[in-house]
Amino acid sequence: MASSPRDQPDLNAALAAPAQDGHAGWSNGRTATASADPAHGGPLPEATFAELVGRVINDVSDLADRQIDLAKLEINEAKDEALGAIKRIAIGAGIAAAAGLLLVIWFWTAFIWFFNWVFGFISIGPVRLDFIGWILGLLVPALAAFVAYKSFIRRGISQAMGIWPPLARTRATLKEDLEWLRHQRTRNAR
Repeated sequence: MASSPRDQPDLNAALAAPAQDGHAGWSNGRTATASADPAHGGPLPEATFAELVGRVINDVSDLADRQIDLAKLEINEAKDEALGAIKRIAIGAGIAAAAGLLLVIWFWTAFIWFFNWVFGFISIGPVRLDFIGWILGLLVPALAAFVAYKSFIRRGISQAMGIWPPLARTRATLKEDLEWLRHQRTRNAR
C-alpha cells in the first residue's frame, strides 16, 4: 500500500498517457503482457483490415466500459441525494403528524372549550358566538400543517426534483461520443 500521495499513481495521468500496448486511454484493469494485443500493435497506416476492425471493437468495448462506470457513479450519487430528500420529507411529515395529533388533543380540549366558554357570553342579536372556538380549533391545526409543508415537505420535494433527470454526465459524454463518431464518419467519407 502506498504510504503517501506522492507514492500513489496519478489516475488522471494514467487515463491521458498511452497504455503500454501503444493505445491511448485506460487499460480498464487489463495488464500489458509480453505479447501485446494484435489489434493495437503497430502504426495505424500499416494496420490490416482485421487489425483495424479489432481496434474499433476494442475501442468500442473500452468506451462502453467507461460509460457503464460513469453511469454507476452517477446512480450512486443520485441515490444519496434521493435518500436525503426522502429523509427531509419523512421528517417534515413526522413533525406535521405529531403536531396535528397534539393540536387535536390539546386544542380540542382546552383551546376550543375556552373560546366557546368566552364567546358564549357574547351574543349579537339572537345569535350567540359560542361556536367561535370550533372555528379557531380548525384554523390553528391548518396553520401548523401549512408551516410543516412550507418548511420541510416542499423543500424535500424540490430537492428530489433537482435530481431529475438522472445521469446527466453520462448523457453528455454519450452525446460527445456520438458527435465524435459523426465527425469521423464524415471525415472518412471524403
